[in-house]
Amino acid sequence: MENIKSSVFLYLTSRQKSQLLGTLKAYFKKFSNFSEIELAYKFLEDEKYYIDIKNPHFEFVGKYFDDDNFLNDIVKFFKYCALEKHQLELLEPYRQKEKEYAKIQRKKALDFKMSKLKPTKKQIMYYDKLTKAHGIEKKEVEGASRLDLRNWIMEIIEKNEYNSKTS
Repeated sequence: MENIKSSVFLYLTSRQKSQLLGTLKAYFKKFSNFSEIELAYKFLEDEKYYIDIKNPHFEFVGKYFDDDNFLNDIVKFFKYCALEKHQLELLEPYRQKEKEYAKIQRKKALDFKMSKLKPTKKQIMYYDKLTKAHGIEKKEVEGASRLDLRNWIMEIIEKNEYNSKTS
């Protein structure tokens, strides 16, 4: 994909260009239901209004209102934004798969880490209270890991939720 920033608004300073492109990108996101040319005219119309009320966002834009190159550059940038948006939409399923995979990997890493650590006092106390409250035989906590205790606690809680839903 071409770098649009190096091919539009060559007559502006780098700071002016950066400010203008940021604003144009925000316009594109805000008014995404407009076509590129409608969006360009809306931007110019809004900037004319702000110049008329003596509160311009960009003072340098005033001298380019009648310049066709300025309008063409705006339209070109909006077309680039539309293309970029379309490509991101095409990649969305792959990005979702990557997120799911990363989530699974984080869970595996956490489980591995928990399997190597001793259970906390709070975990042991909570497990003791749960076993007493539900009348379940308590398993041996000595030598168990945090992961074991977490799994035992989740089993008790899930059984209790299942029983409460069925009755």
